[in-house]
Amino acid sequence: MTAAPELSGVDLACQALFAAREAAKKNGAQTKKPKRRTGTTLRRDDREPRRLGAAITMTMTERGLVAPAAGGSVLAQWETILTAAAPELAGHVRAVAYDEESGRLDFVPDVPAYTPQARWCVP
Repeated sequence: MTAAPELSGVDLACQALFAAREAAKKNGAQTKKPKRRTGTTLRRDDREPRRLGAAITMTMTERGLVAPAAGGSVLAQWETILTAAAPELAGHVRAVAYDEESGRLDFVPDVPAYTPQARWCVP
């Protein structure tokens, strides 16, 4: 006659889990796993994340700004925009030109050390 081996903590936990699953089956619990969502849900309340350019365009549209006026406005309010978009660059990057037709904004870092970080923020 061989003695039953002593059960360790892991073995006891496995037995308890097995017993709980069997009890759940007897009580009518479902054994199917819920379906995983694979699609994206589009929120209609305007809370989806946006890229910076899309957010600026939407703000301009909401406030009734047109492109030529927006160019001057962007250059005039550059510090405010930069502080909101990339606070670590505020005071270190200066806007120098805005092309209305292409929507291109040229800016220059005050110190060359900020160039890589400014390039990273460009898109």
